Amino acid sequence: MTGFSKFSFLRRVRIHGGECGAVARALHHEIGAMPLSAVGRKVLSTTNERKVMSKKTFFKRIALVAVAALGFGMLSVAPSNATVTSHTLTIDSATDSIDLGETATAVLTHQFVNLASQWDSVTIVGVVTSSNAIDAGNIAMRVTDSYTSIANDASGANSPQYMQLPNNNDGETRTLVHSGGNLSNTNRADRLSDSLTVGYIGSANRSVGSQISVDLYNPAKAGTYVISFYTLTSDGGSSTLVSSTVGATWTVTVSATAATAATSASTVTLRNGDAAARGGQGTYFNGTGEGTDSQTLAARSTSTTSTTPGFSLVIKQKDDLTSDLGNLAQESYTVQVSGEAWVTAGTTTGGVAVAAATRPTSATGVKWIQMATHVADSATVVRVWSTGTAGTATLTVTSAAGLVLGTKTVTFHGDVTALAVTTTTKKVIQAGTSTASSAAFSVTATDAGGRAVTGLTPTIISSNANAISGGSCTDASSSAVTDGVYSCSVTPVSTSTSGMAATLTVRVGDPADATGTTYLTTTYAVTMGGAISTFVLTTDKATYAAGEAMVVTATAKDASGNTPYDGQAGPTLRANKALGGTAAGTSITMNAFYDGVSTSQTRSASVRTMSNDITLFAPAASGEFTISGLDGQTTPASVSVKATVVDDAATSAANAASDAALEAIDAANAATDAANLAAEAADAATVAAEEARDAADAATAAVEALATEVATLMAALKAQITTLANTVAKIAKKVKA
Repeated sequence: MTGFSKFSFLRRVRIHGGECGAVARALHHEIGAMPLSAVGRKVLSTTNERKVMSKKTFFKRIALVAVAALGFGMLSVAPSNATVTSHTLTIDSATDSIDLGETATAVLTHQFVNLASQWDSVTIVGVVTSSNAIDAGNIAMRVTDSYTSIANDASGANSPQYMQLPNNNDGETRTLVHSGGNLSNTNRADRLSDSLTVGYIGSANRSVGSQISVDLYNPAKAGTYVISFYTLTSDGGSSTLVSSTVGATWTVTVSATAATAATSASTVTLRNGDAAARGGQGTYFNGTGEGTDSQTLAARSTSTTSTTPGFSLVIKQKDDLTSDLGNLAQESYTVQVSGEAWVTAGTTTGGVAVAAATRPTSATGVKWIQMATHVADSATVVRVWSTGTAGTATLTVTSAAGLVLGTKTVTFHGDVTALAVTTTTKKVIQAGTSTASSAAFSVTATDAGGRAVTGLTPTIISSNANAISGGSCTDASSSAVTDGVYSCSVTPVSTSTSGMAATLTVRVGDPADATGTTYLTTTYAVTMGGAISTFVLTTDKATYAAGEAMVVTATAKDASGNTPYDGQAGPTLRANKALGGTAAGTSITMNAFYDGVSTSQTRSASVRTMSNDITLFAPAASGEFTISGLDGQTTPASVSVKATVVDDAATSAANAASDAALEAIDAANAATDAANLAAEAADAATVAAEEARDAADAATAAVEALATEVATLMAALKAQITTLANTVAKIAKKVKA
């Protein structure tokens, strides 16, 4: 079969006629239109991959399979009888150029003829053969198109079964199941391989072709990288190497990119002390994780020889890319200080720790520094030093483009000037044991400015050595507790008894006293108590409405009749009717005993006070209910309390009837008042009528008298007129005469 090509093979198959001839004719037509060796194109990807492979499919039903992979280390194996021939390997472009952070993509076209019936294969291996291979990045290969010169039969016997990608980054070989004639996998995590093996299961003398996409991605440095592709052939089933040749060479030139702008995804993490001295980026974050700050409090320093800063800022710039190429942001940035701090560079470019620097002085301390561009996807460190004066400082980290990457506030405290008890947890300590009662209370140390003070070792002196022998206080600093707060434990005496008392004095040396003979102090009083012996149950009300909020309280005594020691578990109580709230049915959850009291409420963080949460509700059924439990005596006695749920419906009906009766009485009284008013009005009307009649009679008489008088006057007037007329007549006669 030497010198066989896909064209001569297809013509020979066509001569046989029948189904094979038809398939061959179809193949000849398809390959004539799209010869595999001519395939080679690239397109620009929107996710930094510069080129992707052609998506042409030569046949919908193909028969290509990947079989056992052969590593490049097998090149020296002696030849055997070959059953693979006429294989070729070409590349679409022998050279490519990309920028740092981008991905170069090449398209390999491969074909061969199998002479055996199955398991003949060719392994394609990509190797970076240039001397700078350590910085080249990674090679990923996948099949994007494939064909054979025989169609699949109805049973799928000629279909590819699997494909193996050896040399994965996790050391495993992945099996990719064939689907729809396309042996491709676009998930880089499943194709992180610098080699793959293709083969064919089926009849002998078949032409097999494939198109392979190869990525060179994530190169670490700019430079020119040479990748050689070898083809290793193996006969059917024996995995014996029969030949090794360089089939294609690919040269990729990677150019340095300009600094990528940092985005708001960048982080500024505050660390106590010198992060750069911890051995590199892996320990910069001190086990608490990127973005999780350490405590923001440190002691001021006036030493000019100190090599340990109070804090460090760990800055990691990040870009807005979503690819798997890492963070490429490389901007320079500045750190501006406001307040009592100075800053210096903590690392060189790239995050490599430098020799420890000493604390700046007033002559050398700076409030502003600029850090040069650093290597992408790495962290850099800025040291933060005390100016020697107690106070607070705010540090602002800003990228060269003006984006604020982070703002941190730190405090440098001065010498301690006062102690004070700030948290009270246990005031009744267990008697008759020598086991320390931990976290009984806490003390805060402050300086003259009221700032908490770290680094002290307070001691405890007891006024009653028969009750409390002493104790210790340690800095409670953690990610959740403010530094400068000291948690104190006390140690009881094994022979102590219930009812004893002691005053504990917490003290530290006074820094203002050079002789060391005076102390700063604060006191804390405790009593001794035994185990719970008896308790009394009470409820906050005697009667409740159905479902009303309620509180159950247990008040305990020890065997000596004193308050039992703090922290003992609350009693287990049950009700004879189902309760509401957090109670599970008839069960009641009680909190721990402090000051001899346990309730159904939730205790606050200080444990000595209760929260206002409503956790328990009265039964929904009306009538009396009982809550009971057993006390702590040697022979436990039952303890109970009773309360009542009133019948809201009956009460409402009775109230409604009472209200109705009262309203009826009011209405009757109103009606009586109205009747009385009406009678009085009638009497008044009668009197008025009689007065009106009398007035009418008087008026009539007056009118009659007046009429008589008028008549008399009229008669007199008439007489006077007659007399006057006679007189006028007489005068007239005399005048005429």
